[in-house]
Amino acid sequence: MRSLAARLGYNLRKTVAFSENTHQPIQRLVNVVRNLGIEAVIVPGPQHFDGRKVPAELVQVVDVITVDPEATYARRATGELPEMNGVQR
Repeated sequence: MRSLAARLGYNLRKTVAFSENTHQPIQRLVNVVRNLGIEAVIVPGPQHFDGRKVPAELVQVVDVITVDPEATYARRATGELPEMNGVQR
C-alpha cells in the first residue's frame, strides 16, 4: 500500500484498522475520512470489505484505491484531473 501510494503521488498519512467486532466499520471509516480531509483510501483489495465489493457509501466521499487488483473507484468522474495545491495531478 505504501509503494502504491507513493507511486500515485499520495502521502500515506494514517493506517486505520478495525476488528470484526467494530460496529459500523464503513461509517466509522467515512467519519475518519471526513475528519482528516482525506483524498483517497488505499486498501489491499475489494475483498478487504468483508469479501464484498467496495462500498458505494465510501466511494461517495473518497476515492478508493485497491492494490490487488490495482483499481481506482473514483468519487467523481468528470474526466478531468483534480487540482492539488493549484497543480493538476
